[in-house]
Amino acid sequence: MTEAGGPISFSVWRKIAMASWRPRKDPAILATMDVDAEGLRHYIERVRSTTGAHVTPVHLVGRAGAKVVEALPGLNGRVVLGQFVGSATIDCSFVVSVRTDPTAGPEAASTDLSGSVVRHIDQKPPWVIAQELGDHAALIRAGRDPEFKQTKQLVKWLPPLALRAVTDAIGFLTDGLQLPVPLLGLPARPYGSFLVSNVGTYGLDRAFAPVPPFCHVPAIVMVGAITDKVVASHGDPVVRPMLPLAISLDHRLVDGYQAATMARIFQEYLSDPGRFDPVPRLPVATNGKQHDMSPDSLVG
Repeated sequence: MTEAGGPISFSVWRKIAMASWRPRKDPAILATMDVDAEGLRHYIERVRSTTGAHVTPVHLVGRAGAKVVEALPGLNGRVVLGQFVGSATIDCSFVVSVRTDPTAGPEAASTDLSGSVVRHIDQKPPWVIAQELGDHAALIRAGRDPEFKQTKQLVKWLPPLALRAVTDAIGFLTDGLQLPVPLLGLPARPYGSFLVSNVGTYGLDRAFAPVPPFCHVPAIVMVGAITDKVVASHGDPVVRPMLPLAISLDHRLVDGYQAATMARIFQEYLSDPGRFDPVPRLPVATNGKQHDMSPDSLVG
């Protein structure tokens, strides 16, 4: 145990955060919304039984985000040197915690965050997204993801002032100019078109996330825990399972009109995902593996 006031071993992400952030003056819009999760829950159960993939609300939020970017292509890009630079593909970055069990003390400070990008997420159904993200998250947690290992080694030895300059330069190259950095094993656009993080798995109902200076995505969506809430239905109070979303938006690319469009698309997709991504009628292969399903589990 570390004595009070003694040194603490911080995670790689925490070290980057301390070195990178300044007092923020950039424009930001913070928005919240609640989605009735009854249809979403039923959809997840049917997809799991049919595909064998562990689909969760987070995967569906990522898929809904792709629908938003399809409808609002002006969100799919970056502001570089005061000008908008568009991106060729729609990709989503999911935040991954290296440790999944809650902890406290020095271990809490050293628990790392990483990310996994699902490319072309607009072309992938939820069960493919879930399998791809699950496989990559397993590599990160097992310490076998080469990109995460290289970044961790770089950050570990750099002093804070040098780290700030390095992260700014890397962010400008990879996220701003959308160029890879092969020497560090970093791809172009490592944060995709938007970012999704799950705080609901830790029991948080709602939380906002600031946009890291080196991460140039126009939107960060925080997914909270589904909880029963009293809402009005046709003038009467009813208890419904509600999924809370907290969204941070770059005001340079988003105003009230685009935000309202985003809210409508999130509501439409998450209330009835099967309307956009029908549940397969037959067993499907995820990650090259065929899943055997009994007739009772098929959707028909």
